[in-house]
Amino acid sequence: MVPALVLSTGGAAVAATNTLTLTVLNRSGAKVSVSATVVNLASSSQYTVRSNKKKKLPKGSYAVLTSITSGSTTTLGGRTVKVSGSAKLTVDARQGRRVNLAVSPAPAGLSRNLSARICTKTSASYNVEAYGDAVYVIPTTSKKIAFAALGTWSDSSALADAYAVVHQTTGVPKRPTRTLKRSSLGTVSVVSNLGPAGSNNTDVAVQPIKRGCADDMYSGLWSTDRPSRAKLKLTPGAWHIRSGTSATTKNGESWNIGSYFAERKVATGKSSTVRFYNAAWGPSTQLPTTLYGRVSFMMNEMFTDPAFTRNDTGGEGGDKARATLSFKGKTVKTKKDQGWEPDMTVLDYKVKKAGWYTLTNTATRYYPEIRYPAGMLSTKSVVSYRFYTKPKSNALAEVNSVTMVPTGLNGWNKAGGKTTNVALKLNRYTQDPDAKRGKNPKFKSLGVKMSADGGKTWRTVKVKKIKGVWTAVVPNPASGAVSLRARATYKSGGYTDVTIYRAYGIA
Repeated sequence: MVPALVLSTGGAAVAATNTLTLTVLNRSGAKVSVSATVVNLASSSQYTVRSNKKKKLPKGSYAVLTSITSGSTTTLGGRTVKVSGSAKLTVDARQGRRVNLAVSPAPAGLSRNLSARICTKTSASYNVEAYGDAVYVIPTTSKKIAFAALGTWSDSSALADAYAVVHQTTGVPKRPTRTLKRSSLGTVSVVSNLGPAGSNNTDVAVQPIKRGCADDMYSGLWSTDRPSRAKLKLTPGAWHIRSGTSATTKNGESWNIGSYFAERKVATGKSSTVRFYNAAWGPSTQLPTTLYGRVSFMMNEMFTDPAFTRNDTGGEGGDKARATLSFKGKTVKTKKDQGWEPDMTVLDYKVKKAGWYTLTNTATRYYPEIRYPAGMLSTKSVVSYRFYTKPKSNALAEVNSVTMVPTGLNGWNKAGGKTTNVALKLNRYTQDPDAKRGKNPKFKSLGVKMSADGGKTWRTVKVKKIKGVWTAVVPNPASGAVSLRARATYKSGGYTDVTIYRAYGIA
């Protein structure tokens, strides 16, 4: 094998121009023309260099990253070089060592996906990446270069356990291979339901996060048009468990219409759970805020998954909304979102008089390019907040958000029993650090109503504490869907009112 060469001109004279000439050899030893990413190790400035051509660069030390394709193989190379005068660097793919990851005992009947990456260890990280079973990397002991590999095993349909393992190092090892025992892995159970999403086509993928060079490496695991349950066996560390929804447009194109990220910290022998597409998509936990004397409320968070934690993010596009702010029974501000606005739509109002204000936002699902599934749930939601504010104030509204979480549903988010318990979560999260949180509202009452006819008529249902959680016990109709309305009132005179149409279905 031919070693990498770094050559520079000598002599007492100082060169007026500093250049780098990059030579790249493929796995057959032939010179090839490729593009390389060149990063200044001091400033993290990035340049693109073409092999076999001189490139003018500021004097300094650099990391050089490149990808070399030879037939069905890809070789990743990372080298460091000092540029002073006329510097030369050769990257030889024949030095590459094959990347391999395995799990022991080996998963039977599953397909493996493998990817590898070489990165710079600078303030701004750059990388080259390759996919497939014939990926090679060129070893280096440089601490300015890092290596990462991601291997996943799945059956593509969520009928069996799936596996995902990460291997990463500083420098690129001479043996870029690793076999991990199943006993060293942690478990995340993934439940993926259907019903409220705008499509029945969902997928699940994984990404390691907070891992340096391995950050956000991506691998899809399965795609299905049915509810699914599967266990993921993962190497310890932080992961994003991802899911997306895709739909066919009216002109036959396939579009991604939603993306969800659930962050989980995985530990050896420990288990956790992620649940996607739960029933009762409704208003998020955001609250009205008065900042520098202006009431502010984002209108686009009206269909959020109630079972997601604060570390879980994402959502599905597609809704129209109309928000109003009233004072003493008179509307003082109206804001509309026509759907698919380029930015977040915000109701904003300068407070002129101190007093009680009522903010109401009504949203309906809207995606004209696709046909929603028959019987889709969570088609409309409404939230109202009554709160006190005044001019020049900086304060979070003294109200709670109210989230409704139906339990005991099947994979299609349908109830089969005579009653359904709906957990009621009241939260008051800070929206802006400049807005004073103040005191929490003193709770007065919590009431829930249900409708079996799409909101034409409403019936009050019993609310009680079950295991310390306020819970509505909702009688189920014989068929159709249940709409829910919850109202929390406070001793101050404020309230929160939330309505979700077609919150869950009936089996």
